[in-house]
Amino acid sequence: MTQHHAANEPLELSPEELQRITSRRQHAAQARVLAHLGIPHHRHPIDGHVIVGRDAARAALSKATDAPGEGREEASNGINWQKKA
Repeated sequence: MTQHHAANEPLELSPEELQRITSRRQHAAQARVLAHLGIPHHRHPIDGHVIVGRDAARAALSKATDAPGEGREEASNGINWQKKA
């Protein structure tokens, strides 16, 4: 599904938007928070700054939930956070 946004809206999040989402200034710390939130991102090969696509961030954040057991999957470390009844 393709989302349509304002024509003047950049493809990627701005440094200010990344800082607001992650509450971090340093690139490595931002990447850790984004990974924890499940937001796909890339590191720039020259200076290491974080690049996040606007649509990918919107999609990941729209799936976020505070309800226990919902939206949790097996982590890359093998821990399964799925709530069992």
